[in-house]
Amino acid sequence: MDFRILGPLEARTGEEVVRLGGRRQQRLLAMLLIYANEVVTLDRLVEGLWDDAAPPTAQAQLHNAVWALRRVFSAAGGDGDSLVTEPAGYRLVVPGNSLDVHRFWADVQAADKAEAAGQPGDAIQALSAATALWRGPAIAGLRMGRALDAAAAGLDEQYLVVVERLSGLRLKLGQTEELVVQLRGLVGEHPFRESLRALLMLTLAALGRQSEALTVYEEGRRLLADELGVDPGAQLREAHDQVLRGAVPEPAPVAPSRPSHLPAGASDFVGRSADIDRALTDVRRGPTGPLIITAIDGMGGVGKTALAVRLSELLAHDYPDGLYFIDLHGFSLDERPRTPEAALDVLLRQAGMPVELIPSGSTERAEQWRSMTVGRRIIVVLDNAADAAQVRPLLPDTTECLVLVTSRRRMTALDGSQPISLDVLPPAEAVALFRRIADRGIEDSDAVADVTELCGRLPLAIRIAGARLRHRPAWTVADLAERLRETRRRVHTLAVDDLSVYVTLRLSYESLPEHQQRTFRLLGVHPGQDFDRYAIAALVGLPVDEAEEQLESLCDCNLLMQPAAGRYQLHDLVRDCAKQLVEVMEPESSRRDAAARLFDYYLYLAHLHCSPMARKISRFEPEVPADPIAVPPARNEVEAIGLLEAEYQNLLAVATLAQATGWPTHAWQLPCVLRPFLELMNFRVAWLHLFEGALGMARQLKHRRGESAALANIAVIRRELGQLADAVELLKQALLISQETGDQAGEAYQTSDLGIAYVRMARYWEAQECFEIARDLSEKLGSTRDVGALVNNLGFVAADLGEYSEAQEQFVRALAINRKTGFRQGEVLALANIGRLHGRFHRYPAARSNLTQALELSREIGYRFGEGWALAWLATLHRREGNLQSAIELGRLALEVGTVAGLTDVECEALNCLGETYLTMGDVNIAIDLHQRAEELAMSHQLTLAIARAVEGRAHVAQRRGELAEARRLWERALMLYPESLADRAHPRAHLTTDDARCERCVVS
Repeated sequence: MDFRILGPLEARTGEEVVRLGGRRQQRLLAMLLIYANEVVTLDRLVEGLWDDAAPPTAQAQLHNAVWALRRVFSAAGGDGDSLVTEPAGYRLVVPGNSLDVHRFWADVQAADKAEAAGQPGDAIQALSAATALWRGPAIAGLRMGRALDAAAAGLDEQYLVVVERLSGLRLKLGQTEELVVQLRGLVGEHPFRESLRALLMLTLAALGRQSEALTVYEEGRRLLADELGVDPGAQLREAHDQVLRGAVPEPAPVAPSRPSHLPAGASDFVGRSADIDRALTDVRRGPTGPLIITAIDGMGGVGKTALAVRLSELLAHDYPDGLYFIDLHGFSLDERPRTPEAALDVLLRQAGMPVELIPSGSTERAEQWRSMTVGRRIIVVLDNAADAAQVRPLLPDTTECLVLVTSRRRMTALDGSQPISLDVLPPAEAVALFRRIADRGIEDSDAVADVTELCGRLPLAIRIAGARLRHRPAWTVADLAERLRETRRRVHTLAVDDLSVYVTLRLSYESLPEHQQRTFRLLGVHPGQDFDRYAIAALVGLPVDEAEEQLESLCDCNLLMQPAAGRYQLHDLVRDCAKQLVEVMEPESSRRDAAARLFDYYLYLAHLHCSPMARKISRFEPEVPADPIAVPPARNEVEAIGLLEAEYQNLLAVATLAQATGWPTHAWQLPCVLRPFLELMNFRVAWLHLFEGALGMARQLKHRRGESAALANIAVIRRELGQLADAVELLKQALLISQETGDQAGEAYQTSDLGIAYVRMARYWEAQECFEIARDLSEKLGSTRDVGALVNNLGFVAADLGEYSEAQEQFVRALAINRKTGFRQGEVLALANIGRLHGRFHRYPAARSNLTQALELSREIGYRFGEGWALAWLATLHRREGNLQSAIELGRLALEVGTVAGLTDVECEALNCLGETYLTMGDVNIAIDLHQRAEELAMSHQLTLAIARAVEGRAHVAQRRGELAEARRLWERALMLYPESLADRAHPRAHLTTDDARCERCVVS
């Protein structure tokens, strides 16, 4: 694993950026990296994370953060054991080349040796490599405490020291023209650093620009006087004296100047360190073909040219015979692409050939160009290339040359080239670029991040937005963000002078063949974030294979991104461009036909892959088109769930668009078709407004069955939100419609849902009656799978009523039915309930076997509900067996599953389980905190039994602390919370004399 702190904190495995978790984990990692390979004491880490505001549980939270960090390393394929626990603290083992700070110091030491050996050119090269490692201020974004601030400030100071040393060497060797631009930028960033200002003055004077040098001095003098009330220091005064006396040192003798035709490098160039590192490594490794070619591709405005120029500057000393640059106008507004003949004419002129001697034919010019480059070490930047055919005649015929090609198309046909595909900037680099361009102090970091995200982190857009803000002193960053939120205003905001994001992007579109232009336009109709070939085949009305060819071609042109194999995505600003084009160039009828095909596709996709996982009584048959629609196949339920997960955001977006644009049939049917999947993944709460819209659409169409289905789905969501009375009332309304219309399947399913609501309300006798009615209806309908689920639910009620033998019989029967029918979610719940029942009676091996089977099967089929409960109950089992560390780890995993999946009851179970385990370990402070969190969460969702469990846990803590009166009060409150019918209320009644007396529950499906 590779770590970087010279800029925003980053960890990588190969080209993949590792997700480091929350801010606490990131700050912990930063502290460990600053002292890499050294022991960092617990006190120092606590101070680094909290300064003087450390909570009483700081060390426990620190241990949790270390544990989470180890999991991150292991999940990323790294070595979790590299984070070593020491008696005094922790030590992160980092190999020498795996941390950018170590590489930085290695380059500085190489420069020391080169300078000592009288090789200033090699020293410059080493120091250039050292400074190229920096991507912004050290540990940018995490500097919020004394320890990190001090460490980062020290690193930033070392960077400036190295930059000054590098600048001094370049000044001595007469590399003044390149140096001025860089020093101006640095002085702008650090106006009070007199050593930088002195270097800039001497560099300007060396170029014969004494008046500018004196102006730089005067600006510094006034700044120091006005802001600090001091006079210039000795170093700045000495530089001023040298300029006045004309005593600027003559540069050391150097080789004759080489031709350089590079455009001015951007003094505000930011980041791209990974791409720069990779390119420098590739180039210095040597050619893989006749010469070294690096092909940089990316969408318009992503910074290809800036990177090519930056690389040329960094490598210039390796190529002393010339730097050549030509814009091939492959994608230009007012220029046709240069012909090879015209391009060679430019290159030959740059090489110094008199115009009258340049041959007239392209073949002759190519031969002349190749002969002039033989044996010469030069860099040739072929910018803005249309395709490989335009590039080939311009390539030198020697291994001594470096060719950098930039294009919006991938140069897959350019033999021997090393590709670099540029993505948008990472968030921290995007923010750094914006701040540098805006050139004003900005305190509102959230607003800056908002602006850069609205710019899609595209460098061109960020530069334009920053320039807008710089020239509008009355604007705040929030004002700029507001102008960027709405598509039409964004178009105008991201255009200034001759720069326009949309003009830049449209050039790529106009280079496409007509049939690809139509496909690109229609992508503006798709409301989702990403898509596959099947969806676009339906949208455009193409065979699937042809749609894939066109999507791949758009990827090659960098108008599409491919975040994963088979998935395609539009950059936000490219999406804006497609939406503009489709509105202007496609008739309304064409847009509506495309939307209809897309809506039909997603409705059929949802129906095809949800039907197998739905129980018979819950299966919903939508009104799908008679014509077959090509959709991605799924060989089993696991693959079907994976496909639906991949399309989840699109399904949500399509359902929303259908309701917003007046497609009532799709608007109510799509959410209802998806219920089995939404129920399985617990995504229902996010769909509440869509089910409410579906209810309105069904009523608008006077579709009674649709009205009943929508009411029932809203009720389920209300139930999950803890709004139990509302859920019961809505289910009764849905049931009445089902009974009136003779829909026995709907009646059975809705009665089952009503039973679950009664369970949540601890109204067990009513719940039992509902489950029995639903079971009888399911048997009448021949739905064996539903019978199995309802038998499990009846077992759950029996267990809570203390009828354990009955519960065991029901669970075993449910398991047999579910295995026979292949209902794997039901199999998970039956296994989990059987395991939990075994655990209640201390049959630990049997309990562990059943719960482990439930966990493994849940993970195999992607059933988060079952996974969360199995983990939580395994955690309790391990606690009771005395495996406390395992109990903690399993409890944390259960909490993570519950939090991510929105399973509030699992979260409460996990929090209570963890509280009990920490109490067993003797850590009463963490235990009380966890039980209080469980109580608050359970109260927000009206989970009465979880509240009682948390109160009972707090009673144990009070007992352990010797607070017997408080313990008695809490036990009495727990008794009041538990319903009279609940068998487990006997535990608090007995005042819980052992740690094993806990309210332990089964799970209802």
